Amino acid sequence: MTTAEPTVDPKWLEDGPAFSEPWQAEAFALTLQLSRAGNFSWSEWVDTFSAEIAAAPQAADEDINTAYYRQWMQALEKIIAARSLISVTEVTDYEEHWRRSYFFTEHGKAIEFRKGLEPIPSGALEDLEHDHSHDHDHHHGPVAISPARRVGQ
Repeated sequence: MTTAEPTVDPKWLEDGPAFSEPWQAEAFALTLQLSRAGNFSWSEWVDTFSAEIAAAPQAADEDINTAYYRQWMQALEKIIAARSLISVTEVTDYEEHWRRSYFFTEHGKAIEFRKGLEPIPSGALEDLEHDHSHDHDHHHGPVAISPARRVGQ
C-alpha cells in the first residue's frame, strides 16, 4: 500500500509562523524526515500522535502550543522507541550532555549542545537554587520579557 508523502499547504504558511520556538520547527522537520526516510508511514505517525493527544490532553496550566509540542515530542519518542531507532542508553547519554551543556553555559547566553563536558559537580545544581538567604519565592521556569516601550506610550 502506497501512502502519499506528507506536504505542507502553502496557504498554511501565509498565516504566520506555526512555531513558537525554533526547536518546534526542528521537531516537525525531524518527524517529517524520519517518515520520508521510511522509518514509519505518515498514517502510523498520525495514529501515534492522535493516541498521545488523547492520552495526555492539554493541562490547565499549558497554552495550546506548549501542549501540542509536548504531545508531539512524546509521540515522536514513542514511535522512535517502538522502531528501535535509538537505544535507551543513547537517550540517557544525550540527556546528560544537555544537562551539562545547560550547566556550563554562561548566564544569558543561548545553550549550545556540546559533548565531552566535564560532569556537573555533585550538589552544584542545588547550590545554584539555594546559595543565598533572603525571603522570596524562587521562580522555576522560563521567564517572559515584555518588549521595551518608551515611557508615556
